[in-house]
Amino acid sequence: MNNEKGVTLIELLISVVIAGMVIVPLLLIMTGSFTRTVEQGEDTQLNYYGQQIMEIIREKGYISGTSPTQYYCQKDQSCGTATIANYDAKVTITVNPVTYSAIEFFEVTAKIVSTDSSSLELVTVVKKQ
Repeated sequence: MNNEKGVTLIELLISVVIAGMVIVPLLLIMTGSFTRTVEQGEDTQLNYYGQQIMEIIREKGYISGTSPTQYYCQKDQSCGTATIANYDAKVTITVNPVTYSAIEFFEVTAKIVSTDSSSLELVTVVKKQ
C-alpha cells in the first residue's frame, strides 16, 4: 500500500479551494473593468451629443428668443429640435449674457441628460450677434 499513486480527496479539495481563491478576485476585477468601460462609453456618447449641439450654436450663433433651447438626440442620427419618440438624450440650452472688455457674449450651457438619468454639462462662449 505504500506505493499507491494518485490524489487523495483532501488534496483535491485543497487544490479546488486554492484555485477558487485565485480565480474569484480575477473575475471581480474583470467585471469591475467591464462596468467602468460601459459607463465611460455612455459618458462619451453624452459628450458627443453636447459637442454636436455646441457646434451648431457656434456655427449659427445664438439669437436670444429665437434659437432653440431643447434638442433631442438619437444614436447614429444627428440631434434635432423635433421631439423624437425614442430619444437617447435630451439637451437643454441655457444662456447667460456676459460682457468682457465692452464686448458682449453669451455663455451657453448645454445640459445633456440621457434616458437612464446620466447627465453632463458643457459650457461655451459665443459672441452676441
